[in-house]
Amino acid sequence: MVKRKSSRARRCPLCGLPMRRNGYTKAGRQRWRCDACSASGVAARPDATRLAEFRSWLSWALGRTDVQQAARAIGVATRQGFAKRTAWCWRIRPRLPKPPKTHCVEVDGTYLNGWCLLIAVDADDGAPLALQWCDTEKKAAWLALFRRIPRPDAVVCDGGRGCLAAIGQAWPGMRVQRCLVHVLRNTRADLTSRPRTEPGKTLYKLARRLVNVKRCGTPEQAGQWLADLNEWYAGNKEWLDERTVARDPDTGFRRTWFTHQRARDAYHRLNRLNAAGMLFTWLDPSLTAGGPVAWNTNMLEGGVNKPVKDAMRRHNGLSPEHARRICEWILYMKTRDPDPERIAKDRLRKGKPKREEEHDAIPLPGLDRRSVQQTDPQDPAVNAYESGFGIRHGWAGYSA
Repeated sequence: MVKRKSSRARRCPLCGLPMRRNGYTKAGRQRWRCDACSASGVAARPDATRLAEFRSWLSWALGRTDVQQAARAIGVATRQGFAKRTAWCWRIRPRLPKPPKTHCVEVDGTYLNGWCLLIAVDADDGAPLALQWCDTEKKAAWLALFRRIPRPDAVVCDGGRGCLAAIGQAWPGMRVQRCLVHVLRNTRADLTSRPRTEPGKTLYKLARRLVNVKRCGTPEQAGQWLADLNEWYAGNKEWLDERTVARDPDTGFRRTWFTHQRARDAYHRLNRLNAAGMLFTWLDPSLTAGGPVAWNTNMLEGGVNKPVKDAMRRHNGLSPEHARRICEWILYMKTRDPDPERIAKDRLRKGKPKREEEHDAIPLPGLDRRSVQQTDPQDPAVNAYESGFGIRHGWAGYSA
């Protein structure tokens, strides 16, 4: 057994005098002895013990090991013992580093455990730039996310109304590329993957060409695609305008609707995206001169959203607070230079977090959190809680 020697002199906890080395324990740890008072023992290293617990907990949280292996790594035999030893790890919340200037950004939201997680990643390497917790993908939540990101040259998104409205307010004039994979999915939802009519089959083939880089990956091919779309509309305009008329035999009420409404929706969506300049932004030479622009959100969907979803399935049954913590650690570990032990050491040096920080409390601006549900001294008849002014849970999560 290789004996490890310590270069630091130990002092006796009883008399304070220097201690000398006195052999090793069966586990190979250095034993110390005081000649003055004959006290003997090993030097305790609570910092090293805590770091070992944190490494084991993080390995379990990220899915690298199961709970039994993680427990054995810190000398615990049961799941309950592992949970007790690592309970303090849940209070360590990682912060994503300050995002740099990025040429192209991919943004998307994913729902889990009753919450929505908005994520922005670098389209070049998929490194997470910022995150925001909310209840739905609304404009206010997207604005909170965009305020933490330097203005990029282009944004790739799925075209949600809240996202587009926030982009227009946070970054006026921003070039937006609609994810073409989402466009194909929307078209498939309208036409199905096996349309029954010939015009529907031709339109679905046009939509599939959008995600074929070999057939629609240059400005010339994009121009040909638009010409084919216009030709399809010119040849099927009368077919799209066909209406079905029905009359109620009892009331005589006459009702009419477009016979091929889903095909109309699919065509007008493609035409509307092209008119808005969100269909072939990724082929614009003025943007590609500064670097490639993504035409889908696959870097985010497969690189971040999938591991987060897998972790939530693997750790099914966690409380919302613990589920959010694991998601944050997954995103942090996918940054360019993650250093989780540094975060753990900083937390250990600062001591135990305060109660508000443990529960991720978010004080309302200009309002004492403890007085929200108290009765107004000026009007005791008004109960703030029963009147609907109590503390609510909504999109106002925190950013990282």
